[in-house]
Amino acid sequence: MIHSKVLIFGQSFNDTSGGGITLTNLFKGWPKDRIAVAFLGHGLSNVTTDICEVYYQLGCEEHRWLFPFNLIQRKFESGIKTVKSAAVKPSEHLPRKLRYRMVNHVFYPLLRWLGVLHFVSKISVSEKFANWLQEFKPDVLYFQVSTREEVLFAHDLMGFLKKPGVIHVMDDWISTVSNKGPFSRYWTNKINSEFKNLLDKADLNFSISDAMSAEYLKRYNNTFFPFHNPIDLSEWKSWTKKEFGFGNDFVKILYSGRIGIGISECLFEVAEVLDSLNREGYNVKFHIQTTTKETSVIEKLQSFKSVVINPLAKREDIPKIFSDADILVLANDFNKKGLDYLMFSMPTKASEYMISGTPILVYSPEETAVSQFFIKNECGCCVSSHSILELKDAFISLIGDEKYRMKISYKAVELATERFDASKVRLRFQEMISSLKNT
Repeated sequence: MIHSKVLIFGQSFNDTSGGGITLTNLFKGWPKDRIAVAFLGHGLSNVTTDICEVYYQLGCEEHRWLFPFNLIQRKFESGIKTVKSAAVKPSEHLPRKLRYRMVNHVFYPLLRWLGVLHFVSKISVSEKFANWLQEFKPDVLYFQVSTREEVLFAHDLMGFLKKPGVIHVMDDWISTVSNKGPFSRYWTNKINSEFKNLLDKADLNFSISDAMSAEYLKRYNNTFFPFHNPIDLSEWKSWTKKEFGFGNDFVKILYSGRIGIGISECLFEVAEVLDSLNREGYNVKFHIQTTTKETSVIEKLQSFKSVVINPLAKREDIPKIFSDADILVLANDFNKKGLDYLMFSMPTKASEYMISGTPILVYSPEETAVSQFFIKNECGCCVSSHSILELKDAFISLIGDEKYRMKISYKAVELATERFDASKVRLRFQEMISSLKNT
């Protein structure tokens, strides 16, 4: 296969976020000189250089805010940035600066509620960016978008370069991008229409799950090919769990990943249940490894006696950590906001959880993609009702029944091997993108 030259926008390669990990695993093996990332100034964090070393920062020459909002806009320099692979540090949990908290928790939410955030800024092709594009000469454009300005920029960039485009959707962000405020209906309809125009213009549309592909076919009348996070079996198989007894004096329950929209409330409920079990004579510990920066969330989780908070481990240590746990937790909140955002998403860690062989407890509404997948395939213990009692019973069942743990674990490993083998998934993904070069 001859790899196309690909320009990526909307997601950097990293080993901490779901989008970054999935991107890395899908593009792994792509020649470095045939891939580049264009990113907004705030998107350069925890970047890895294993896949790509060329990063163009869309700074103040491309990303402009209207007056008077431009007075508080951070001024990022436009142009190629030299990046170094960044390791996750334990200090990630330290409180952010006052400016960060004011901007992200007060100013931006207010502008979003008023609808101003949808038109106050624009990304455009500057002369400097155009000159660099002439040097790089991409064959294909790959986009992950999550805001109106990104949708419009993706549309404009495809028109400017007259190159084929690929849209990859990993969360149903369009359902929550403007769901509050006095002008929410207007902006929801407008952004939805603009997003539909982008999908129509694109040459390929990818999703993160079968459920999302089915929903988006109905919603936008476009075919979406599902590409979930693939796994390199050679990196995981040697660690796949083979013994299902509890090797410690306690039962180690693990959640790994982000804690944000659609996830925090259900983790509080899991912690509440596990504290209750400990009061009844069980000995369980709920380990949470995350990069979340929300101090209030961390503090609330730490108020539960069963909870142990750790920074996210290095990627190379993840297979051992997952297999060393006794139970792994996948969870989605049951509130409307979380449900709207994550309805059709499959967590990046789902395939990794499965191949680890450690039994999985899924606590998520029945209508979500993750619940439907695990219920249909009988490869996890699923609690799809918002019930503390049912959640508690599920943990008791898992802890007390070794044969049940073995059954769902064997099924999960079998399915992960069949559905998420990177050697097959990655090849299909890369062939589809490279096939666009001559269209």
